Amino acid sequence: MPKNPEGLQQLLVEELQDLLDAEKMLVRTLPKMAKSATDEELENAFREHLEVTKGQVQRLEQVFQTLDAKPRSRPCKGMRGIIEEGQEMMQEELPAGLLDTALTASGRKVEHYEMVGYESVRSLARQMGLREAADLLEETLHEEIQADKQLATIGKRLLKQAPVRSEDESKSSGKKTGARGRSVSTRGRSRSSSSRAGKSAHPLTDHEEIRQWAEKRGAEPACVRGTGGQKDVGMIRLDFPGYSGEESLEHISWDEWFEKFDERSLALMVQDTTAGGEQSNFNKLVSRESAGGTTRTARS
Repeated sequence: MPKNPEGLQQLLVEELQDLLDAEKMLVRTLPKMAKSATDEELENAFREHLEVTKGQVQRLEQVFQTLDAKPRSRPCKGMRGIIEEGQEMMQEELPAGLLDTALTASGRKVEHYEMVGYESVRSLARQMGLREAADLLEETLHEEIQADKQLATIGKRLLKQAPVRSEDESKSSGKKTGARGRSVSTRGRSRSSSSRAGKSAHPLTDHEEIRQWAEKRGAEPACVRGTGGQKDVGMIRLDFPGYSGEESLEHISWDEWFEKFDERSLALMVQDTTAGGEQSNFNKLVSRESAGGTTRTARS
């Protein structure tokens, strides 16, 4: 006989209502996060999780059905706070690499909030002997764990690529610190990825210039595993010595890399040196349009 005291039943329903509201808020928020991201892999991760989240809403509605309860939402104040904090961050003028890193952190906050929520309701369902509901909630919990792992991998790569800027350079770029401790532009806002990436970053589209820049730093052409098809390498990256992307990257030829580079009409934003004068590995693939126009491209 299932252990199903009235108190636990009410608690389970209320927690599910909370999660349903959280998921619905995310369906509205994830497209904004994807649009704000300048990193292709991060943008795709947000768009893919949007579709997963829509499925999670439907799965929650199934759970309500197993409880003979109506799938109603109740305000989820916890998720609302995380989302509002993320929206404030997206409205601020941040360098592209820093913005993507902040978006990744915000996404992981969301995942951890949901992981705790789904682990709790799954345990409640199991305690009450509600096997069907528990199995459905277990499925969503697994999806949230996988999403968090994906964002963690992306975040590690973004930190590896992030340029180091000195305090003096930040001051000279016309920025001041806002009330929340974040960098706020005093020169007006710009949606250009090239301006976000910092004064010293510049776009490359010439194949030979890109190859020379990469080989000087020991970087090799690579693609992200699982993003392509039989004749499609998928998303391209540069793999630097000492960082293999946690086995997420696969080396390809320069010809394959440049074929995808031109097919997607990309530009490579690079920084030659850091604020301290050391060689910089900062690089970011962006659209040529957002990089501020195109330059010549040449087959190597």
